[in-house]
Amino acid sequence: MSAPREAREALPGLVAGASPTVVFEHVSKWYGDIVAVSDVSFGVAAGVTGLLGPNGAGKSTILKLMSGLISPSSGTIAIHGHPVRGNVSVYKRLGLVPEQETVYPFLTGREFVRLNAVMQGMADPAAAAAQAIGWVEMEEAAERAVGGYSKGMRQRIKVAAALVHDPEVLLLD
Repeated sequence: MSAPREAREALPGLVAGASPTVVFEHVSKWYGDIVAVSDVSFGVAAGVTGLLGPNGAGKSTILKLMSGLISPSSGTIAIHGHPVRGNVSVYKRLGLVPEQETVYPFLTGREFVRLNAVMQGMADPAAAAAQAIGWVEMEEAAERAVGGYSKGMRQRIKVAAALVHDPEVLLLD
């Protein structure tokens, strides 16, 4: 279900001929009378891409839509040609670091990351967690409760949890 060549070239954000990893086509999201995102179309190819804008511009809404946490009111979103919402195979290809605090304060950093590895169906969750914790240089704090971490440390452990299954697409809010 990859976008036709002509459509790929027409999507903002893509170099002509680049194959999109993420495609938004005429996506809108509203909450009652409040419009969060209106008729957004773009493509993102492999690499690093950032969304810039003032508070309230819709950046977090776009990431929630991209990750399948919320459904668009209209339009379509695909990752590697597959619809996002309700698609477990796409969810397994994503890592998400949300803006909100999403950690249980009583868990240790290692337990939190390992739990994410278990949810992703990793063959060896403990080894996957250890590797991801190493990537974010949190080995020394891994046995401490997350509730005792600084904000920066909580962010790093959330990044480790998002990376634990080596996702193809990493979303950072």
